[in-house]
Amino acid sequence: MKILHTMAGGKAGGAEMAYVDLLIAQHRAGMDVMAACRPNDQRVPLLRNAGVKTVEFPFGGMFDFKTTRGLKKLIQNEKPDIVQCWMSRAAKLTPKVDGCVKIARLGGYYNLKYYKTVEHFIGNTPDICRWLSEEQNVDKSYTHHINNFAELEPVETHVSKADFDTDESEYTFLSMARLHHVKGLDTALEALVKVEGAVLWIAGDGPDAEKLKQMAKDLGVDDRVRWLGWRTDRSALFDACDCVLFPSRFEPFGGTFAQAWAAKKPLVTTASQGPSQYVTHGEDALLSPINDVDALANHMNMVVNDKHLQRQLVRNGYKAFQDQFTIKIVLENYKNLYSSILP
Repeated sequence: MKILHTMAGGKAGGAEMAYVDLLIAQHRAGMDVMAACRPNDQRVPLLRNAGVKTVEFPFGGMFDFKTTRGLKKLIQNEKPDIVQCWMSRAAKLTPKVDGCVKIARLGGYYNLKYYKTVEHFIGNTPDICRWLSEEQNVDKSYTHHINNFAELEPVETHVSKADFDTDESEYTFLSMARLHHVKGLDTALEALVKVEGAVLWIAGDGPDAEKLKQMAKDLGVDDRVRWLGWRTDRSALFDACDCVLFPSRFEPFGGTFAQAWAAKKPLVTTASQGPSQYVTHGEDALLSPINDVDALANHMNMVVNDKHLQRQLVRNGYKAFQDQFTIKIVLENYKNLYSSILP
């Protein structure tokens, strides 16, 4: 069985990393996979260095006449059994070619006008599958729920708090996110004001970078915020922090919450769409309402000051990870799906 995965993707983001993670995991498990994606100086080297055959296309806009033609020729030459499209542009530009099944993996509530030639849909949360069948009138037999896995790569180069001008005694929260309004990092900065002595590492880049940095100065917490930029050493950062802070306003899935569980770190998050489908407040994470600065700050203080709570959140979170988000479970679900939809 051969699978071709197609993605346009932005410069950086969660869906883009999930794409890389799944292809590398499938390749390492002995599955015959290929990548077709937009040129990117992070994703493409990761895929190729892992041994995944990777072909680059522009995945451009209205005047891109190369991508669809190139993908059609690639599909005809390679003869994949399944073509799996990631996000709207790939679904639109990837042609339906006789002899293979075209499926789409949805990590959000996308406009289905770009998915007219898709035969099956994968939703990475139960609610996306519900939305497909109940609100988009997709037959339930063509919708399939498969979580993203949350296992992290081994730590190759360890980092310490000192590497980011942080004392070992300072309780450190880690937020990994695109610097964009939907990620709620402004809420995190406001909450940090109320959490005395704690330090916040923000790993990511995006359009709100300068706005957020100015906000930290205006709030008087800039001396307790470290701006790490976009990072590819996720495992090392999880290993070095004390707690993962995930304050998103909108998050259809949001793999960071499950990665925190995998890394055995306490999790403080908000009730955005993804985490709220999986988290049990007070057992495996602390869950606050979206935009509620006081609640978020209260939960941050709780986890700073209560070692018993820290251990409980870690223990129960790791069990939730083992039950739902391991590579083994997710790859088995994909194999079963692929087999079931082939003629």
